[in-house]
Amino acid sequence: MAVILWIPFLRVWWWLFFPLILSIELRTLYMWWMNWDYYYPKVKWVVLEITPPKEILTPLKAMEDVFTIMWGPLLNVPNWREHWCEGVMKDAAEWMSWEVASIEGNLHFYIRVPQDYRLTLETALYSHYPQLEIAEVPDYTKNVPQNIPNEEWDVYGEDFVLVQPSVYPIKTYEKFFEPQGEKIADEEKRLDPIASLLELMSRLGPNEQFWLQFITMGVDDNSEPHWKRDVKKTINKLAKRPEKKIATLWEDIGSVLKNLALGPQKEGSGEKATYKWYDARTSEEEDRELLLTGGEKELLIEVENKAKKPIYRTNIRGVYVAKRDNWKASHKTLTRSYFAHFVSDNLNSIKFSIVTRPKTHYIFRKRIPFLRARRQFRNFVTRLTPLFPDRKKEMALLNPEELATLYHFPIKITGLVAPTMSRVESKKGGPPPNLPME
Repeated sequence: MAVILWIPFLRVWWWLFFPLILSIELRTLYMWWMNWDYYYPKVKWVVLEITPPKEILTPLKAMEDVFTIMWGPLLNVPNWREHWCEGVMKDAAEWMSWEVASIEGNLHFYIRVPQDYRLTLETALYSHYPQLEIAEVPDYTKNVPQNIPNEEWDVYGEDFVLVQPSVYPIKTYEKFFEPQGEKIADEEKRLDPIASLLELMSRLGPNEQFWLQFITMGVDDNSEPHWKRDVKKTINKLAKRPEKKIATLWEDIGSVLKNLALGPQKEGSGEKATYKWYDARTSEEEDRELLLTGGEKELLIEVENKAKKPIYRTNIRGVYVAKRDNWKASHKTLTRSYFAHFVSDNLNSIKFSIVTRPKTHYIFRKRIPFLRARRQFRNFVTRLTPLFPDRKKEMALLNPEELATLYHFPIKITGLVAPTMSRVESKKGGPPPNLPME
């Protein structure tokens, strides 16, 4: 009956609904134009090569502080005018990339950062690592053909995601020390997981390259509204706390009557004895705390510690590029062994993304891998997210401690890595202040 009554109205006023429907798509097209055609082309990028010294005695806590310092500039939450009139993006407006590259076995550390934040980055690095050398260099990804894969070159790339929800942390650098702890005087007791990665990357031969990339975007509660809620929900689950419900009047009356029936409980003995009214709810919380095992308490502490620090939305990507005559299948997945360092039964771990890797077991078994490989190469060169324009899917939420564990300068350059990595042999200094000018 209601539909029949609407027919005369729609017959006359149907055209009013088209602007409403089209306005939704128009908003999407407008924001795309503002973000990627107006704002993004104006961002000037620089690629900085970081040359570390042969040995670093600075604790890895310093690299964590570098990531913490860069979180503030990268956050850059826009107001209404900046978003709608200048094209500044709302969810993680700025980003940068921390990279390790092996070019025919020669190892390099790179950081790709917007020009506006270069000074902040260099200041943070020099303040913690005075012996570093930083130089602006051309983008190394432009040294190979840009239409890979083709008849001469091939490429294979993988994005890496967290196995469990992002509220669970991975195994961080503090777990890689001997029981004595991190001591500057006992550097040999420090285990550096990145050393194995550099050792593998140094084995590449002619016409082979491997690129590892960590794209970081600073986020807060506005750009990740579900983060704090998921953390709180996980903590309550680990602590075995029931979901809070609004108690009814009868439940409150029942709780009071139960307490009155039990009466005051005696605590202590002799003259120091006191009486305290029994509270059933407090007793239940104490009982739940006693039920937690040692592993559950440790996991609860780790989740709480991760939530205390700033959060980056992070894309981890590894790409192997080589000429077809020099292609070695074992080299295309060498990062998997590196991320195996961070596997823990009670914590989070890292695995490759099935959604974006260039491999399929079903239909179009040649065409789909080709298109995915080309997209993977393009995303690395442009430093875009795995499922661009979506900037949230297939991404991990990591804090500075986790990022410093995954990306840092090697503690000591030894073995096969030593002849393949450029390094600062001696500290450079300025002229003495009393040097005569004439």
